[in-house]
Amino acid sequence: MRYIVLGFAYILFVLLCEVTWARDVAIIVHRDNTTSELSLEEVSKIFAQERQYWEIGKKIYLVLQEAGSPEKQVVLRKIYRKANDDELKKFWLGKIFRGETTAFPATLSSNEAVKRFISQAVNAIGFIDSTLVDDSIKVLRIDGKLPAERGYVLSDGAAE
Repeated sequence: MRYIVLGFAYILFVLLCEVTWARDVAIIVHRDNTTSELSLEEVSKIFAQERQYWEIGKKIYLVLQEAGSPEKQVVLRKIYRKANDDELKKFWLGKIFRGETTAFPATLSSNEAVKRFISQAVNAIGFIDSTLVDDSIKVLRIDGKLPAERGYVLSDGAAE
């Protein structure tokens, strides 16, 4: 009986860890942004600054998080297709060297800082942990899905 209880406790621990460690990244914009959905390809183009305008005259302001955040790791893998921040820095340095952009994107220190900035900047786009979403910002559907929906592409658990 004791081994059954220990086995059950172990399985419960593993399941709780999986729920705790699984992370969905929400792509967020200002509440008044008219965009509600993008494809992963469109998100990738925006985050690479290949697409720089929401519509004529409305320049997209890209906001990233500092190196090391779990959300940034998901964005590196799923949007940029980069293994680490060093590869992303090389990517941006190349764009600057070729004259495709003049500077690195804005980088903020936390999910809360990104959320606060996006809530005040009408043309901004960024990403946060989906559990921190509130009504101060708008979450975009990616390929028709929101965070926590089955098959959401910007999930730690989604297939690559």
